[in-house]
Amino acid sequence: MEEETSHGQTRPQDADVSATSGWVTTDVAARAVRVSPRTIRRLIDRGELEAKAEGEGVERRWLISVDSLHALRASRMSEDTGPGSVREVTSEGLAADSIADVLREMSARLELRTAEAIEMRTRLELTEQAQSTREEEANRLREENERLRAELEAERSKGFWRRLFGG
Repeated sequence: MEEETSHGQTRPQDADVSATSGWVTTDVAARAVRVSPRTIRRLIDRGELEAKAEGEGVERRWLISVDSLHALRASRMSEDTGPGSVREVTSEGLAADSIADVLREMSARLELRTAEAIEMRTRLELTEQAQSTREEEANRLREENERLRAELEAERSKGFWRRLFGG
């Protein structure tokens, strides 16, 4: 009997999956234990969650066993709060991430916001340059228009015969 390898645990291919409570995506699992999908993938890599891959390449996604989620939640609730951990139990009885995970996620969000701020600053600078260029061009065209009007008025002020024969 060949075994299917998945992160966390192995199971026979012909194992009855319907006997378990089911499988959920990383997003659903993350919401259930109040962590990010990235943290869920880390827990899969560490073997703390039973998961199986579905699809291949860029379309590959992980399905996490609901039973392993319940076991993880139970183990986190029973752990004592130790140094380096933030263990705050929420109304659903879920424990928060370790300080390191919280800091990693906050750092990632900060990097994202910084990149967004830089992009917006660049857009603002480009907009200011474009506006100043437009204003300069408008001033140049206004001055040229005034010059041409003055020339036209000068030509009109000359008499008909002078304009016709020059002079």
